[in-house]
Amino acid sequence: MLGALIGAGASLVGGLFGKKSADKSAKAQQNLEQQQINMAKKRIADFNKQLVSLKEKMKLPPQPVTALVYTAAAHSANIWTPESAQGQMLEQLGFSLATLPGGLPASHSQGKRHDIVQLGGENLAAGLNGQSLFLFAGDQKDADAIYANPLLAHLPAVAGKRVYPLGTETFRLDYYSALLVLQRLSSLFG
Repeated sequence: MLGALIGAGASLVGGLFGKKSADKSAKAQQNLEQQQINMAKKRIADFNKQLVSLKEKMKLPPQPVTALVYTAAAHSANIWTPESAQGQMLEQLGFSLATLPGGLPASHSQGKRHDIVQLGGENLAAGLNGQSLFLFAGDQKDADAIYANPLLAHLPAVAGKRVYPLGTETFRLDYYSALLVLQRLSSLFG
């Protein structure tokens, strides 16, 4: 009987302390999650503040612009649409994205996507119809490849030397690469 009482008492004490420990752990987890949410909100607010500041001071190049990823070896490009993060960011900054000519055949080798349009061959020049070209996931070497392509030499952006590389790390826009885009645009047009 004494053993049963001791066992019952130990279960009661263990249950009380176990519940308190679980409650503390859950509360700590909630606090951590709230801190992360607050940090994310602050970063978003800081980014938006930088975006607005740049928009106010920036002198835009000739509009509209074509935002793209150029692949020199394949003589092809992926054109970012207004649905892409890159297109949305440029539009928030006041840039106007060039509209692709109607009836321009585009490849869908990456499936049905709405954020890019793939162009190659004879359709490449027709699709690069912006007055300025912004090279995402590209550097000066990529801009030089566009300048060196005789099939693109007649384009207003190429003839006017308005091909702007925005950095090799800008294919996927996360917080850090988006900040780098803002910095590059600021150095170019700010």
